[in-house]
Amino acid sequence: MDQLPSDPVVLINAMKQTDTLEFFEDLVLLHFKTFLQGTVVPAFMTEISKDSCESVLSAVQKLYTSVNWFLEYAEAWSDQDKLKDEIRSVLQACLTWEIPQAFHEHMPKLYTYCFQFDIWHKERSDTSMDTDVSENENDEIQLQWKDKKQTFKYSSFTDLVMVPFQSMVHAWLPALDLMNKFCELPLMSMLETEIDRYIIKTCSGEFEQHWVDEKDGQLENWLQSQVMKWLDGLFGKNYNRKSWRQTLLHFLYTSYTKLRIREMLNIITDFPESSPVLSDLRICLQHTRLRPRLIESLKSDFSNRVLHPGVSTQNIISVYISAVKALRELDPTGVMMEMVLEPYTTYLTQREDAVRMIMQGLLGDDGSNDLAAELAKRQEPNNGISCNESATKCPEDWLPDPREADPNKADKSSRTSDIVTLFIRMYGSREKFIKEYQKLLSKRLLQTWYTEKNESAEIRNLELLKMRFGEDDMNKCEVMLKDVADSKRINSYVKDEFLKKENTEPPIEVRPMIVSSQFWPDIPNQEFELPKPVTESLDSFCKGFESLKASRSLKYIHAVGLVDIDLEFKHRTINLKVQPLQASIIYHFQEKESQTLIELSDTLKIPPTVLRRKMGFWIQQGVIKESKPDTYEIVELNESSTSGGPTSSSVASRIAGGCEEEEEDGVNSDTEKDKREKDEQLFWNYVQGMLKNFESLPLERIHKMLQMFAMHDADMQIESGQLRHLLNAKVQSGLLTIEQGKYKLVKENT
Repeated sequence: MDQLPSDPVVLINAMKQTDTLEFFEDLVLLHFKTFLQGTVVPAFMTEISKDSCESVLSAVQKLYTSVNWFLEYAEAWSDQDKLKDEIRSVLQACLTWEIPQAFHEHMPKLYTYCFQFDIWHKERSDTSMDTDVSENENDEIQLQWKDKKQTFKYSSFTDLVMVPFQSMVHAWLPALDLMNKFCELPLMSMLETEIDRYIIKTCSGEFEQHWVDEKDGQLENWLQSQVMKWLDGLFGKNYNRKSWRQTLLHFLYTSYTKLRIREMLNIITDFPESSPVLSDLRICLQHTRLRPRLIESLKSDFSNRVLHPGVSTQNIISVYISAVKALRELDPTGVMMEMVLEPYTTYLTQREDAVRMIMQGLLGDDGSNDLAAELAKRQEPNNGISCNESATKCPEDWLPDPREADPNKADKSSRTSDIVTLFIRMYGSREKFIKEYQKLLSKRLLQTWYTEKNESAEIRNLELLKMRFGEDDMNKCEVMLKDVADSKRINSYVKDEFLKKENTEPPIEVRPMIVSSQFWPDIPNQEFELPKPVTESLDSFCKGFESLKASRSLKYIHAVGLVDIDLEFKHRTINLKVQPLQASIIYHFQEKESQTLIELSDTLKIPPTVLRRKMGFWIQQGVIKESKPDTYEIVELNESSTSGGPTSSSVASRIAGGCEEEEEDGVNSDTEKDKREKDEQLFWNYVQGMLKNFESLPLERIHKMLQMFAMHDADMQIESGQLRHLLNAKVQSGLLTIEQGKYKLVKENT
């Protein structure tokens, strides 16, 4: 530059005289390369490395000024276009090798600040249309680059950044043919970041509205009204608007999909309220290749956040139901559901109480109507049409399997099966569900008998289950319901006909339920001696039964039932509904106000360990106190009353049962809750002792050791599922940890 004449015409004339004009282009390019490498590029690199918007703009301006001198110099040449192209090519080649890493940071930062400033300025103008702009020149604005915020004065940022920025985009870079390298590439990177930032800020945790929609979607409206309008102002008509919009729309779909992948578990648990988001996600997955990522991420979330001992089986089942519904809405082919829930299914089948929880859900016992509603749904007949045949019946409705589908899976019917069928297939057969239903039905029929409610709900459930399992498999359950109806009829006969005919009035009103033992599940029993009035009343009922059914006899199950008693004290009367053994205990305190454990044990003919635990109920009620070790006496007994204890008693459901937990037979929920908590604390004390001695134990070993401890006490039994629930609760409380299937005390609690 310094070695060339300032006027290109002078150089051209001189080269004509020396007959060297053909070397004009080579001479200009040689001087340009020397000046570029020795002066221009080093100065540009130094300036661009400074971390400020002003330095970036200054570096580009100086680069433009230096190179533009040669471009203007080339205008005197006859083939100026060719020479200018060669100058620009040399510049681009040099910058490709020399441009520093800082450029890739600072250029997107400059575009970010200018984009954010433009949005802020528009919002400011919309909210202060009646205010003179000059009045707010001292306002401050915060602009954000990545995770850092920087504050600028409005007036200084406009003068030092925005004005030269417009010149850079509209004049400097087009003249140097650097729009692609200095503008489009960093601008694209910046807009991808800004789209991601806006989506996270606007859409995170918001699942109840549509965000992606060409007409009403807020995201696409923002892209059109903010981003594309800013690009229109930046480039004018000198850019491929359609191509840019398609690229940015792809960024939007990708960013939105990645956000929802991170939130997918929450979206599932919020279903059906989150249905609009699933509709958006379905659209986005059609424009991105993130389906495999969603599948793997959701499987990982299930494994880490749901499928572990700290989560109750009921919650795991609830999430499974929501996942089936949500994933089918997201992918109607069912392939995604099949892939995501495969490990979920494997884990759920390993939960010992899962079948019981599923069946409770079907009967509406889990506090949720999801499974009960699924059971009530009408099953559409298949008419013998296979899956593939039905797919070709309406070609326009056919959906091909996504590329992730496993081609080796021959049975694809589970993809469209209802949730109840999925649970049945999960366990391979119906037998487990039917046996569990028999247990639950036994328990529910006992409760309806105790409370004298109508069993119409049980009849309805049975009819629905017969549609699922078939009438033959549900035969035993039908007999159980028939036993209830027969028991009502027999009780009515004994009370209204036989006793009146015999002119007999039993001491206590009894209302036995008569069951066919071969059709009912095993009913746990604890033999003990009933009070004489109860025995006499049951004998009277037995005679009435035998007069009606001469070929049959009754065997009473003493431990199962409900007794309605009134206890009269000096200053109070208590009405309670208790178990037969509890009623028998308090009955004997009428005869003797103070009794030892051994005396009462001999009277009732039960082990002292069982009796001691049953005495705890009356101590909690404030009826009995332990005056000294293993000696009990009545509290505030009304001495003027000859009865002293129960003044009237009616025994309900004497011959019934089958409940898995005897304590749940009672109706006094507060008392049962206290007792259950006391039992759990007792088991927990023993578990702590075991783990202190053995350090770590699997569930099965702990359960066996507890069974050995309680082998002589029918009331001290705990099922494996109940124990798992107790131990998992301790895991959640931080008292236990579980490693490789073994429970271990937390060190600070040992």
